Amino acid sequence: MTAKERNLLVGAIRRVFSRSDIRREVLESVKVVMHHDVTHPRVKHWSRCPLCKKIAPRYLFAVDHIDPLVPLDKTLIDMSWDEVIDRMWCEKRNLQPICKKCHSVKTAHERKLRKCLKPT
Repeated sequence: MTAKERNLLVGAIRRVFSRSDIRREVLESVKVVMHHDVTHPRVKHWSRCPLCKKIAPRYLFAVDHIDPLVPLDKTLIDMSWDEVIDRMWCEKRNLQPICKKCHSVKTAHERKLRKCLKPT
C-alpha cells in the first residue's frame, strides 16, 4: 500500500469518527447554554475549552485523544488497521473536547516528542 493510499484510508476513518455518537457526546460535555456574542450573531452553539477556559463557537472545537491516536514511539506504518480503529473509538475518558487552537498546540508538542523518540 502506498503512503497516499494509507493517508486516504486514515482520512476516511477520521471522517467516520467525526460523525460518531461518542464524539458528539464528548462535545456536549462542554456546551455553554446561555451565551451570545454580537460579533457572531448567527452562532447558536457555544462551548468552553477546559484548557484555556475561553468560550468559542462549537465548530471551532476538536475532540482530542489524550493518549494520541498514533503512540509517540510508533508511526502509522507500524500499526495495524484494527489498532488504528480501536484507538480512534476509545473509551470516553481518553477523549477531551478542546478548542482548535489548544488542539494545534498539543498536536505540535506531540509531533516534537514523536520526532525525538523516532528511532534513527
